Amino acid sequence: MSLNNSHSTLEDLSDDILMDIFDFLYPAMYIYHSFFNLNQRFNKIISDARLLISLDLSQIINPSNFAYHSQIMLPNMSKQLISLRLSNEYKFYEQIHQFLLHVRIGHFQVLRQLSLIQITFDQLRRILADILSLNKLIRLDIDMFDGSGVTPNELNTIANTLLSKSQSIKFLNLRFNREIFICEHASTSLTHLTLDACYSSDLPQLLSLCSNLSSLILKVEQSRRRSPLSNITNFDSKFSRYPLSSRMCSYLTYFSLDINDLTLSEVKYFLSSMPYLSEFRLEGLTYDIDFSKSDLWQNILENQAKQLKQFDIFGLRIWLGNNADDDEENHNLITQITQSFDSNHKYWGKYWLVDQTHKLRPNHLNLTLHAKSL
Repeated sequence: MSLNNSHSTLEDLSDDILMDIFDFLYPAMYIYHSFFNLNQRFNKIISDARLLISLDLSQIINPSNFAYHSQIMLPNMSKQLISLRLSNEYKFYEQIHQFLLHVRIGHFQVLRQLSLIQITFDQLRRILADILSLNKLIRLDIDMFDGSGVTPNELNTIANTLLSKSQSIKFLNLRFNREIFICEHASTSLTHLTLDACYSSDLPQLLSLCSNLSSLILKVEQSRRRSPLSNITNFDSKFSRYPLSSRMCSYLTYFSLDINDLTLSEVKYFLSSMPYLSEFRLEGLTYDIDFSKSDLWQNILENQAKQLKQFDIFGLRIWLGNNADDDEENHNLITQITQSFDSNHKYWGKYWLVDQTHKLRPNHLNLTLHAKSL
């Protein structure tokens, strides 16, 4: 009995098996680099709508290489591209500008995730209608590098349009490097929102207009800069126009707050609208020493935020007083704060850290805190 020796080649495999193999090739652009225009069969396979492709073009630093991708590859992916990342980070060529010269975002109707890094305002305004036409888009990340020459009204219009007009976006991350004023009701599809800057006086209105959110990440600026020596407890008048309801954010379970000159009373006030909050994260800068008082945090956890499962303060910088030269007094105060977060405490345990920010700034401290069991 003789055995026939046979040798199989890649082309002997069925189309379905080849497609399964292509699914494991990463990054997806290698599929086109290796098999595009090899023959008609492979062209048909790599153009099949069942072969879903995610592309991160932000790391392509060669302009001619990027031109090949945007002019040759991308036009063939209209029914396959589900994720796209573009960036203007490399200064020797504007990637997003080059992309828009040859391709329309609206061409990719199955796109689910889009990231535009350091996009200019003019570029964003140009493609806004195309973005809103993507009815399968789930996640949108926008990082605007240069907003110079753009009026606040223009930025607010773009932000509110994205917030309210899309019928599919669930995750919206807007980093405009400028304060944003939200004045439109968020789309019912939106569940996760990130804003890199807004004023504290606008936050109640934002919460009321985004009541369907389950996750909110904010950087909040004080509405008016004030002296650290001024009264930091009287803030109620700022929020009288938009009172918060205890059930306003009844879906919100995650809240991350990066503060700049807010008080603990303000943070407590915001938490009052979030009855089912399970995770809270805090960082930034404050002049309110109350943030360093263990008993006040315990009161909030037990009476204001009863559903919390995880609570973290990460590197919160707290201004201790006006005398930066009295290092001994500040050191004693830090010792008192440290002792208030006792290692045997039912909340804090060993997951906390209090230290001076820098020897040149002895009247500041950094507070890092993790509640171990809530």
